[in-house]
Amino acid sequence: MSTNYDLIATVSIDIDSPIVDDASFDNLLIVGPLPRTAPATAPALFAAYSSLDEVVEAGWSITGSNPDPVGLAAQVAFSQSPTPGKIYIAPIQVVNETAETAVTTVQRAMAHAGWWVVCTAGVAATEYPSIAAYIETQEKFFLYTELNYFTGTTHTASVSDIYFRTAGIFAKETSDQAVANIPAANNYLNVAFAAKWLNYESGTETAAYKQLAGVHPSTLTSAEMTELNGAGLNYFVTVGNKKITVGGMVRSGEWMDIIRFRDWLKNNMQVRVVNQFITNPKIPMTDSGIALLQNQMLASLQAGQAIGGIAEDEFDEDGNTIPGFETIVPLASSLSESDKASRRISGLKFKARLAGAIHVAELNGSLTYEL
Repeated sequence: MSTNYDLIATVSIDIDSPIVDDASFDNLLIVGPLPRTAPATAPALFAAYSSLDEVVEAGWSITGSNPDPVGLAAQVAFSQSPTPGKIYIAPIQVVNETAETAVTTVQRAMAHAGWWVVCTAGVAATEYPSIAAYIETQEKFFLYTELNYFTGTTHTASVSDIYFRTAGIFAKETSDQAVANIPAANNYLNVAFAAKWLNYESGTETAAYKQLAGVHPSTLTSAEMTELNGAGLNYFVTVGNKKITVGGMVRSGEWMDIIRFRDWLKNNMQVRVVNQFITNPKIPMTDSGIALLQNQMLASLQAGQAIGGIAEDEFDEDGNTIPGFETIVPLASSLSESDKASRRISGLKFKARLAGAIHVAELNGSLTYEL
């Protein structure tokens, strides 16, 4: 039945839907060989797997005398507690009986969202440097298993210490153990490390002191641990009755959690600002328009503070407030005619104090008969 309302009033309503952010900083990607025994249907070039059973159903074996590296890596990933909700796998393709390079596989996987850390499984250490060099150009992270360190008289890591987006974890049970003799699961210590670390929300965590399941710890001397620390390599040892990761550093010496939080904050702020442009018919080049953008910067910084990546407001000895962050934006009156004509604004800045993390505590005291 017609109401004839349009004779008097017409109403048009737009739905201003914000963009959906598909970036993730919580999932790992395993890159490794195709199943040794070709299944009826080849595994997808890139796919998510929610359980070890799904990985096995895709064709990768975890049993027998010659199991698949990708299958064993997935088994290690799903052994962690809590179990990852999903992992991604991108198998190395073979064309005309020649396998592509692992970095080629990683490059192809960049077309897919949902993952942040790439872990290799069954990939030769000689391929690590090319993966590290490529990942350094992306907003991703590379975590590999270090088996070469302590080999020979010259101790050299598989990847140079020039990279901020690559980390290695030492995997031998002892420094002089032959690679052929290490437990099979320890080849995928990088996967265990990534699966456990990424279980924590970015900003809330440090990569150090995480308990791993399904892999064997190293027994190292104090001198060997000091050397690994100096080399920027992580390791997995027993402390007390707990088996934990130690270090939490990238090859360059920066902390892994800082790199992750920086990527998270950049993405969070970009999404908030872009949504302002999408959901508003216009953001004017006025103080009120600039304030809309500043508010999104503030909202992102507040979110980073709430999860622990940015320090809370603190006080100095005189009671003065030390803010966790601050923003600086220009006044519209300070913008030039060319700025306004270009419809591009610059000078929106922020500064935030990292909350960081405590890894070592030094306590001093004395015993007396009276205080």
